[in-house]
Amino acid sequence: MPVERLVITPAVVERDAVLALAGELDLGGEAVLARAVSEMLDAGYRRVVLDCAGISFCDSRGFNALLAARQATQDAGAVLALAAVPERLQHLLTLVGAEEIFTTASTVEQARLTLAAADRQSEPT
Repeated sequence: MPVERLVITPAVVERDAVLALAGELDLGGEAVLARAVSEMLDAGYRRVVLDCAGISFCDSRGFNALLAARQATQDAGAVLALAAVPERLQHLLTLVGAEEIFTTASTVEQARLTLAAADRQSEPT
């Protein structure tokens, strides 16, 4: 079993789940991230923010973990945003064209506001 070098600190801010990621997002972090996102979705949260400020490394497996997190939130009828994305990870997202599929924000608070606004727009009138 791979060593879990990714540490995730969950928090709830009002109606939003915020997962602060720290360490390496790679093979060892895939299951850790999937479990954390799943727990928040199972608890009923429909807006999930991944605080990426503490990510020190992200390889293709880590990128796949982010894609899987996005898919899991979509499948649950929830939304996901990446906040405080480090420069190297932002470069990877840009390189593969993923900035088109991820909602990103420079801070957790901005991410929360963006998701809340999108949530309000999707509500029936």
